[in-house]
Order: sequence, then structure tokens, then C-alpha cells
Amino acid sequence: MTERIGRRPTYADKFALQFKHNALIKRHIMKQARKPDTFLVIHGARALNKHLPSHLDRPTKDWDSWAKKPKLRMDKMEDALDKAVGSDMFYEVETTITGTNKKVYRVFSRLTNDAVVDYTKAPNKKGYYQIIGRVRWETLAHAKKVYQKILKDPQFKFRWAKTKIDLNRILEFEGTLKKVANRRH
Repeated sequence: MTERIGRRPTYADKFALQFKHNALIKRHIMKQARKPDTFLVIHGARALNKHLPSHLDRPTKDWDSWAKKPKLRMDKMEDALDKAVGSDMFYEVETTITGTNKKVYRVFSRLTNDAVVDYTKAPNKKGYYQIIGRVRWETLAHAKKVYQKILKDPQFKFRWAKTKIDLNRILEFEGTLKKVANRRH
């Protein structure tokens, strides 16, 4: 990125590097999600951004996904990202969700020190995702149910701020749809 020796990276250099970093991550996640033998469902803010109009988008740094084999998906993603950049720029962390026995498998970037993708065990039920462009995305109806459940549970108080924002995005979208439907009659 910095061709001249001794030159400090500028804001533009850092922005360009971050942009390439994010594009690389997105490309590999989409590649993994499109594979027919890989069961992966994108959920959370990215899934909402996919379903909702752009004026209701919420910026997010990481990708949240459900997988049948989350640990394996984490291992494969970390290896693919390291191979793509040609160095050990990504690492894995396995944690337990507060107040539960559920595990989260995360791939972190050494560049940003942030999680870039989280994998958790896929729900064992039907109707919680839809396929758009060969990728499984969480449905708005399922997200709404999950967010309402989180807001009722005091053990998830640490998530309430983001959850309220996301639920309000869905409700605003549904309100807009109802207004449009009422105008037609």
C-alpha cells in the first residue's frame, strides 16, 4: 500500500486498505454461502439490509451466519481468508454465549482486531430463511420473532439497544407497506 519507504500511510491509504479488506471478506463469505453442499444462512443486520430498502440500512462490521457445522465453517473461512491474503491475517475464537450453553465460532481480522464473521448452530426448524441469489437469508418474519423474544429476556439486556433498532427497522418497513396497501383501496 505504501510504495515509498518512510512514508506514513495517509487516511486515503487506510481507507483503501479497509475497503479491499471488506471486499475480500464479503467475496469469500458469499462464495461459501453459495456452495450447494454448505448449509449457511446469513442473519442479523446484513440479512435485514438485504430485505429492507436502502434508507433503512444499518451499518455493521461483521457477518452473522447459522451453519449446520459452525466450527468447520469457521476453520474453512479462516483458512480461505489467510490463503487469499498470503499471510496469517485472520484467527479463530470460540466463545460461549452469555447465559447459555451455545457456542459462537468467530473469525477475527488482525488488521482491525474485530470479528469479521460469526458462526452459530443453525436452528432445527423450517421456514426461517429464504433463498435469494443462491444464498440463504433469514426472513423478516423470523427476525421479528427473534428480536421480540430477545427484548422480553433480561439475560440478553446487553443486546437490547441493537435489537430495538433492528426491530424498529422492520416495523417501519411493515408500516410503509401497510400505508401503500391502504392507498390502493
